[in-house]
Amino acid sequence: MLKNVQINRDNEFMQEAINQAIAGNTGFGCLIAENDAVVVKAFNTVKTDLDPTAHAEINAIRKLAKIPDYRNKKFTIYTSGEPCPMCMAAIMYAGISRVVFGLSIPEISNFIKQISISSTEIVEKGFREIEIAGGILHEDCLNLFQTIYHDKR
Repeated sequence: MLKNVQINRDNEFMQEAINQAIAGNTGFGCLIAENDAVVVKAFNTVKTDLDPTAHAEINAIRKLAKIPDYRNKKFTIYTSGEPCPMCMAAIMYAGISRVVFGLSIPEISNFIKQISISSTEIVEKGFREIEIAGGILHEDCLNLFQTIYHDKR
């Protein structure tokens, strides 16, 4: 029963990450949650901010860092696409304990350029254990990317 609760929570929060991406008219949306509560939401603002580091995950971590004592809590980040190496390193440094994503880096590469280093590789070479779950709401995330990037191939 507990596993079903986790699956339902993952699906619900991933849908909200997708909603964030849609709100930002980008393929990348995310949220950070603690247990059953959404703590922060964000989407990619690279183009609107003219900031190459303004990925959805980085924007969410910047919001999270403003919360007092955030480092003493266990957070999960939900993101429509697997975090790139920059984002995964930031996730590690922020102390986030779990990553849930929709599309993998190789799948995202079908739509836009990506550095082909997986989140798992970053964690294996890093200094903190982070649980990673991929492929959550995969078809919905794939549809998102196909819709957003259909003219950009």
